[in-house]
Amino acid sequence: MNMKQRHSLFFATALMATAITLVARAQAAATAATATEGQWNTLWDYWKVGGFCMYPIGLCSVGALALVVYCWIQYRTVRMTQPQLVPLLKEALSRLDIVQAQGVCNSAPGMLSNILGAGLARMDGQEPDIATIEKAMEEASVVEVNESLKPLTYLSLITQAAPMFGLLGTVTGMIGAFNKIGLGGMGDPEKLASDIGEAMITTAFGLIVAIPAMFAYFGFKSQFTTNLARINTITSDLMHTLDAGCRKAGHAQVPTTGQSL
Repeated sequence: MNMKQRHSLFFATALMATAITLVARAQAAATAATATEGQWNTLWDYWKVGGFCMYPIGLCSVGALALVVYCWIQYRTVRMTQPQLVPLLKEALSRLDIVQAQGVCNSAPGMLSNILGAGLARMDGQEPDIATIEKAMEEASVVEVNESLKPLTYLSLITQAAPMFGLLGTVTGMIGAFNKIGLGGMGDPEKLASDIGEAMITTAFGLIVAIPAMFAYFGFKSQFTTNLARINTITSDLMHTLDAGCRKAGHAQVPTTGQSL
């Protein structure tokens, strides 16, 4: 496990610890605010008091946890940049062995190999043309980036949806409390406790889900952007190797486009 992976694991652990601490504090605060009789002692008690809005918040928490684990696996530097393939690709491209380079790409599917493989596939038995390869890689990179960013899009959706469900629970809880006040329950706090509890608990749990998910979202987005820049550097270096091989073999070369992926 390299240093960056350790930092990612530490970051995820810190987020989970923060979430657990917030839950514990919310439980302690709610317990202190209620009477000894009928007080809420367990997470299930809070769930019941929170009402129907706790169900979508619970789904958001499960979805966020699953996406965090998935992104941590998919956005690792080794998985995205595939450094183990670079020496093999350089050797094949320096000898203008496009077929072998394509075989290397096909043997280990990933973002780097998929992008480079799409460019090499455009040759189709023709002499290597750097501009054509780069154009094909640029098109493939758009597809790869869009597909790879879908989990982050869903995680971003959860960071926005969870507080909204909490706010919905707050509104419904306050509506219930005011209805009971209108029916003459102003002098009986026990009649208002469940509705006020629903208003507070759903907001708290919505934020408990959204805040760690938001930090994870920006952390993974930064990691993805960094790895994408590394892939761009690797592919540019590989195209330079291919161009050098072509010049050495005496092939006429179309100038490179210089466009980044």
